[in-house]
Amino acid sequence: MHSDLTHLFQCPNLRQLKSLHLFRLSLADFSLEPLRALLEAVAPTLQDLCLDNCGMVDSQVEAILPVLSRCHQLREFTISQNNFSMATVEKPLRHTAGLRSLEFELYPVPLECYRIQGTVNQERLAQIQAELMGILRELGQPRTICLATEHFGDSELYVVAFS
Repeated sequence: MHSDLTHLFQCPNLRQLKSLHLFRLSLADFSLEPLRALLEAVAPTLQDLCLDNCGMVDSQVEAILPVLSRCHQLREFTISQNNFSMATVEKPLRHTAGLRSLEFELYPVPLECYRIQGTVNQERLAQIQAELMGILRELGQPRTICLATEHFGDSELYVVAFS
C-alpha cells in the first residue's frame, strides 16, 4: 500500500482525482499518515470516498477527520463493514455536516448492536437509530444516512433520516 501511494503521489493529475475507492484494502496495520496526505492533496476535487471493509480501527478514523471536513466536493462517503463503536460512527457524521454536496453516506451498524452470535439486536439498533436521529437534528440540516450490517454477502441497510 505504501508503494502504491508513493506512485499515486507521482501522478501528474493527482490533484484532479474525483474518486478514491479502497474497498477491501486492509488498513488494519497501516499508518494512515500517507492516506491522510493523499486526502489532503485531493480534498478540493474529491467527490467519492469509499473506505468500506478496510479493517479500519477507531484511531484511524480519528486521523482522517480533519481532512474529511475539507472535502467540499464530496458527494458520496462510505465507510461500512468496519468494526466501529457508536462513538466512532458519530465522529465522521459530525465532521461531514458542513459538506453541502454530500448526497450519500453509508456507515457500519455500530458494534453495540450485535449479539455474541453476530446477529443484530433490533432493540439496540432502534436505540442507536434514535441517537443518530438526535445527532442529525442537532446538526440542523436535512440529511439521510444509511447503516449497513456486517453480514458477508447479505448486508442489510437501515436508513436514518432527518428532514
